Amino acid sequence: MKDEEKMLIEKENFISNDLCDFFIRFHNINSQYHTTHRNTSILDCEEHSSKENFAFKILIKKLSMLVENSIKNTLINYSQIVKWPTGEHQDEHIDFDYHTATSVLYLNDEYEGGHTVVGNTIIKPKKGKIILFDGSKTKHKVLPITFGTRYTNATWYVNKTEDDIINDNR
Repeated sequence: MKDEEKMLIEKENFISNDLCDFFIRFHNINSQYHTTHRNTSILDCEEHSSKENFAFKILIKKLSMLVENSIKNTLINYSQIVKWPTGEHQDEHIDFDYHTATSVLYLNDEYEGGHTVVGNTIIKPKKGKIILFDGSKTKHKVLPITFGTRYTNATWYVNKTEDDIINDNR
């Protein structure tokens, strides 16, 4: 195993099926908040977690706890719900170097294709499963969705600043 492939965490049942379904419905009925990247439709989570939306608060808290337990002194930079239509994919790439980690949470699995490849590891999507890895050092990609629509929550993390660490200890 190469050094850059050492940090790959997979956790099933990270969130409930009900929460997965909620985020898909929320994404679909709030198109006025979407941005697009190629053919994907993106909804930023932070904007909604600050609006007293309980489900988003749960998601952000669980993501924060996962990364804090895995990589000390790290926090969420941004988090998005992404709708991937049939035919969409993501070419192999690495993330920005200031991102200390990347996570992908699968919100559904009623589609074909769309596997995530991290280094040489192919991850099969499963509803409620999350993966966490160092996306700034490990090449990764999404294989083409061949049938159906893929929904994920993608989150990128950064190192805490000195002020963040001091505030955590208050």
